[in-house]
Amino acid sequence: METINIIIFLAGILVGGILSFFIFGRSKSGDQIGRQLRELQEEFTVYRENVNSHFSKTAELVNSLTENYIAVQNHLENAADSFAEPPKSFKLEESTEKLENKPKFASLEMKPVAASGTDDDADFNDKNSQQPLDYAPKSSKEEAGTLAEEYGLNKQS
Repeated sequence: METINIIIFLAGILVGGILSFFIFGRSKSGDQIGRQLRELQEEFTVYRENVNSHFSKTAELVNSLTENYIAVQNHLENAADSFAEPPKSFKLEESTEKLENKPKFASLEMKPVAASGTDDDADFNDKNSQQPLDYAPKSSKEEAGTLAEEYGLNKQS
């Protein structure tokens, strides 16, 4: 009976060793998965911080760009105002003869349309001018027009 007890005892030790190997072996792989999970979380945290810093830097640069654009616009407005005023040392000649001899330049401003009889309308009111045609004229009166049913068809008898 003692030998049976010893055999059962040794078998229990063997089974316990095998079970502990599988349990601790799996926990090691669980530790590896947990370690990988922690590494991935750390990488994600670093990535998120990089993205946040990127967008905050982009926002700062865009704000700076907007401020610079406003500064340039204000500078141009001030320069336009200062250049539009004649210098104080500049005196206009009051003689009308010199003003009449100066060439007249075309203006980009809209002028009101004058009634008929102006020089501008003379080119358009020519009695010999004709409106453009939106069709091809016939070369003879017997020829069929482009809207005729038989236009372009060869008559075969």
